[in-house]
Amino acid sequence: MIVVSRQHPISKRYVPADPGRNGLEKPAAKALARMVAAAKADGITVVVRSGYRSYAEQDAILKSKIVEYGDEKLARRYNAEPGKSEHQTGLAVDLWDGETWGTGFRRTAAGKWLWRHSRDFGFILRYPPGKEAITGYAYEPWHFRYIGTAHSLEFKANHTKTLEEYLGID
Repeated sequence: MIVVSRQHPISKRYVPADPGRNGLEKPAAKALARMVAAAKADGITVVVRSGYRSYAEQDAILKSKIVEYGDEKLARRYNAEPGKSEHQTGLAVDLWDGETWGTGFRRTAAGKWLWRHSRDFGFILRYPPGKEAITGYAYEPWHFRYIGTAHSLEFKANHTKTLEEYLGID
């Protein structure tokens, strides 16, 4: 299982092998479509805000966020350097309800639905609350990582487990 983080960068040349919708690897794209449809059946709107991002796109995003925040340290808490973003793998997706962005998303119907159901579709909340020292990133209730249901269902009993803890890596 590929892990990308501040401690585990990937090559500038890495791209998803077989991208589907939103640039996600096809299994992730199909699982995401099923998850969005299930949410819709429950009356919940889930919208993709960001899927795959190239190395160059991530570089541009980080530079713009540093300017926007006026604080490089703060910008880096939420925005990865190029080569250190899971979005480059085609396995990560930022989701929202189309209205509420930021940490307030966790209190929306969509945020609550995803918290309860994402693992059923192979996705985990990648940056849970209180785990910044492990993941290297602040809590992001919108950032989900596809790991497949065989692995994600093991997260079901522990909402705050990180991928690093699950895999036993630093």
